[in-house]
Amino acid sequence: MHPNVSKRFDRWYERLTLPRAVATVISVAFILVLVAGALERIVEPEVFTSLGTAYWWAVVTVTTVGYGDIVPETTGGRLVATALMLTGLGLIPTLTSVTVAVLIGKRTRAQQEQLDRQGGEHAAALERIEAQLTEISAAQGGRAPEAG
Repeated sequence: MHPNVSKRFDRWYERLTLPRAVATVISVAFILVLVAGALERIVEPEVFTSLGTAYWWAVVTVTTVGYGDIVPETTGGRLVATALMLTGLGLIPTLTSVTVAVLIGKRTRAQQEQLDRQGGEHAAALERIEAQLTEISAAQGGRAPEAG
């Protein structure tokens, strides 16, 4: 990975929260809609008579609703549609899955760190108890404490 991309990904990863994850997925979908809608308007101006119509078609297509009220008629338009469909079907769920995996990983690490911290506290407490038992045993002349 390019160093700059790697730094950006690391920064995104460190800052990732559930709202940012949702915003990332929505942003990617939004960009797909903007690009595909604009391309369809350019490729097939007779079918997509306005930018609004082209964006409506792109939203319907990327969400896999597919009303069929507006459809590309030329090879170029269908290529744009195919790219949008495959990207929408592949990229958005993949991005969502990766984001969820990152969030789960961060939560798991935080829980493990908490468990490690608690384990350290417990170990320190046990050491103090053992030291006190050693002192008590020494004070009794090396005899084991009597059972209650």
